[in-house]
Amino acid sequence: MKFRTILATVSFLFISQLFAADYTPSECPVVGNIESNIYHVPGGKSYAKMLRQNKKGDNRKCFKTEKEALDAGFRKAKR
Repeated sequence: MKFRTILATVSFLFISQLFAADYTPSECPVVGNIESNIYHVPGGKSYAKMLRQNKKGDNRKCFKTEKEALDAGFRKAKR
């Protein structure tokens, strides 16, 4: 019985990564790229793109404020 529980949990985590949803601006006012440690804000060149799920894997992290992103070690996008 434990094997089924573990298998179900692993399957759920794998599938949830495959089908991660797009974010809305209200859900994710500041979105960071965990690979580059760069965050994007509304009006920025890549903000809308970062809200959409990347086909290669979910490399996004949502923040409520720019301060939160800065405190996490991210820097603001230049454009």
